[in-house]
Formats: sequence, C-alpha cells, structure tokens
Amino acid sequence: MLNIGGIPYGIKDEEAAFAAVRRNIIGGDRIIRTPGGPRKMIYADWCASGRLYGPIEDYMKHYIGPLVGNTHTGSNATGASMTMAYSLAGSIIRRHVHASPRDVLMFCGTGMTGAVNKLQRLLQIRAPKGLQDRLCLPAEERPVIFITHMEHHSNHISWLETTGEVVMVPPDEQGLVSPEVLDRVVSCYGDRPLKIGAFTACSNVTGLMTPIAELAAVMHRHGGLAFADYSASAPYVDMDMYPPLPGGWLDALYFSPHKFLGGPGTSGVLVMHGRLLGSSVPDEPGGGTVIWTDPWGKRTYLGNAEEREDGGTPGFLQAIRAALCIKLKEELGTGAMLRREERLLERLWPYLDSCPGLHVLEGRHRCRLGIVSFHIEGLHYKLVTRLLNDKFGIQARGGCSCSGSYGHYLYGIGPDASDYIHHQILSGNLEWKPGWVRISLHPAMSEEEVDAIGRAVRDIARHGRTWGEEYRMDRITGEVIHTSGAEAAEWDATEELEAEWQGLLKQSLQLPNLQNVHRGIVEGNPALVPHVAQLP
Repeated sequence: MLNIGGIPYGIKDEEAAFAAVRRNIIGGDRIIRTPGGPRKMIYADWCASGRLYGPIEDYMKHYIGPLVGNTHTGSNATGASMTMAYSLAGSIIRRHVHASPRDVLMFCGTGMTGAVNKLQRLLQIRAPKGLQDRLCLPAEERPVIFITHMEHHSNHISWLETTGEVVMVPPDEQGLVSPEVLDRVVSCYGDRPLKIGAFTACSNVTGLMTPIAELAAVMHRHGGLAFADYSASAPYVDMDMYPPLPGGWLDALYFSPHKFLGGPGTSGVLVMHGRLLGSSVPDEPGGGTVIWTDPWGKRTYLGNAEEREDGGTPGFLQAIRAALCIKLKEELGTGAMLRREERLLERLWPYLDSCPGLHVLEGRHRCRLGIVSFHIEGLHYKLVTRLLNDKFGIQARGGCSCSGSYGHYLYGIGPDASDYIHHQILSGNLEWKPGWVRISLHPAMSEEEVDAIGRAVRDIARHGRTWGEEYRMDRITGEVIHTSGAEAAEWDATEELEAEWQGLLKQSLQLPNLQNVHRGIVEGNPALVPHVAQLP
C-alpha cells in the first residue's frame, strides 16, 4: 500500500514533516554542471512546474503500469482496471473542489490553457478565426468578459480571441483586485446578454491572491457568470465550487496539475456547471462519444455530458497522476503548506531588503503565496537568472512570466513606450522585452535552501556587473550566453541527448548492435538484402 504523503502519522513538527517529503522529491540532491563547475541544484521554479515525487512514480510503475490498457471496456482485466482507476481519479478531483452532481469534469490538454480554451468553445463564443470574422455581431449582442489586471496570458488573450469584448478591471489604490471596483465596472454593461467574469485566483508574478468568492458574488448580482483560474495557487489552497458566501459559487474553475508536487505529465482540469453546455454535439466528436452511427450519416451522441466530452482514448495516466497529486496535497494539508510558505518568505525577505538596487514587484504587499519577482538595477533579468544557475545552481525564471499586460502595470509602461518596445521586438531585438526574475518557493524546501537563495541574490546584486563580463546577450533569441559557449542545459546538444536515449533502449534490448541483428535476419533472404543498407 502506498504511503503517498511520505509523512509518518502524528508528526507535529512541520519542518520534520516537510523534510520527509523533501527526501522523496526526485532530483532533490542533483548536481548540475555549469560554466563555474558542478553545483548542487536548488529548485525555485515551482510556479512554472512541480517536480516528480518518488512515491507517485513508484505507484505508477508498480501498481498502475502492469495493468495499463485502453479504457472503454469492462470485458478484460486491463481495460476494466484502467476504466475503474480513471473513474476514481475523476471522483477524487470532483470531491476536492466540492463539485456538485450537476457539474461536469473534463481533462484537457496539458494544463489550464487547454481547459480555458475548451470552456470557451463549449460556451459557443469561440469559432475558427475565419468564421468568427464573418459573424459581425453588433456590439450590444457581444458577450463581455471581465478580467483582472493580474491575469497571465492564457486567461487573457484566449478571451480576446472569442466573440466577446474583454474589459480589464483596474486595481484599487493598493494595486489589488477589488470587488467594489468590479461592481462599478460591471454596472456599465447592464445591457449585455452575457456577462462573464474570468478571474485569476492568484498572480503568478507577485503571489497576490484575489477574493474569488466576493468577485463571483458581484458577477451573480449582475446576472453574470464567474470563472476562476487557479493555475498559480491550486497546489497550495482550498478550491471550492460552492463556498459559503451567498452568491459566491463558481460556474467554472480550471487549473494546471503539472504545477503540483508530483504533477509533471498531467493534463489540465476543467470543472463547469452542466447547464453551460449549450450543445448535445461534443466539442471533439470521435470514438467514445456516440451510442450509434450508421453508413448513411445518422449518429446519436451520448446523453451524459461528461462522457460525451471525453472523446477518443482519454489521458487516463495523466488523470490518475493528477488525482495522486491531489491526494498528496490533501495529506499535507493546505493550512500546513501556507504556514510553511509564510515562514520561508519571512526568512527570504531580509536578504532581498538588503540587496543594493533590488526592487521587488509589489513589494509593499508581504501577504502572498511564496512567489517573489524582482529586478536589479543595471542587470538584465536574463543575466541574473543565468548567474543564479551558473554560480549557485538555483533554478529560477527570467521573463514576463506570460503576464505581459500585468508587466505594463507593474512597470508603468504607457502606450507610447509600449509601442516602441513592440517595434524593437518585431525588429528582432528581444533584449528590449520587459521582464523580471521570479523565485517561487515550496513548503518542502528547507530553510537552508532559502538562505542559499537569499545569499545568492545578494551576491549577484553586489557582484553581478563583474560576473556579467563573462556573458553576452543574443538579441535574436533574448538568451544570455556564457563566453565559453557552455549551455545551461545538462546536454551539449540534442544529438547528445538522442544518443543517450538510443543507448538506453539498446541496453534494454541487450542488443549491442541492432544493425548486425538486422543483417542476420536477412541472411538467406536475398530479397531483403538491398534494404539492409538503409537500416539505422
């Protein structure tokens, strides 16, 4: 039986408990090569993707792997077992978000991006661009979609490509998302037939959280719909389709399980109320969506919406893995994780506050998830990120975190400056693209790792200009390159990586030279001899 949490029952000391989790993270003791020599890796990019978790990998290998087979049948052991496990995975996630029997769960693509685009198609406000341009809806008939100023691209530009009008709700005086401001803005669109609020639950840049239930209540008072994007915060906070606040229910939520501990390799998750499904024809017609077809074009689709929208062979392994990540999250407990992140942040702040020329984005707000983005005067964010890797083994992320519009607000970039930067980028000069360095923490990180991150950032702030002389900026790619030509990747080139894969497979077959085996097969068969030269 799998002890998925990796934490002995009854441990009160959270540091000891999370240390047990830390020991099960695959690659936690990895040594990476850098231009400065070997470095112990410290992973601080949790907001981008989580890490593989040993007990989950063991379970997938030893319990699920031997029974893998296609779903959609109960007549053999593999099919029936995977169908049961896939169904259980859905049930676990439904319970986790407190979905009702009327809600529909769907696994979509590889993350939240697939989920939100699926939602838009199911709402029938998204069509192929060529068709959509010909619809020519009058302005008063177009849906209106309200988003916050903190959205990342997937919950922003995807809505721009619908038939609706997108309205970015401004922040309050403190730079925060405000239900009162939303109420005033929505009041100006009372005549629109469809009003949608699509709000991030937490910024993936600053870690600032939004009052989702209160925002939902505002939308419902105005007869609208409320959707929540939990991409940044899903691994750490409670998600509830039906919170106790009157009017605070969600009509849909979506998130990316790949950001969870153990989550890489999962699919996106969408949970939406069944009443929003406006068509009995599935978004993706195919196998598993019909109960009858004939040669003359008749087809009858399944009546169960959840099954109807799950066409083809489902990503059952992705779904099972997502459910295991959810169970791990529940075992750790959101309260314990949030307390732990708060303590780790409190440990990091003094280092950042002491760094010369360092500016934390929305640094006035210290109450946040463990996400901190900053820039250092005179140092390009890509250089800082590369120095963190090369000098200290720290895995951070440099860029706009797929939140370019929020970056405009954070840096005070107006229309003229934006147009100039845009022109530079279109001219092939990516050096001009605004960005920052993002550090994202996880409760399983040790205090020593956080101290190491703080000291590294402080040293870069002090010595980065000198260290930067060893690097150059490639303006075409926007990447910072060491003068030695050494890559940040563990492999020098894709050819080296492919050779490693091929060597692994040859070893698994215990065949030192596949070509010799091929030649042996065709001996005595002259018809096959001409083809041997073409073998790899």
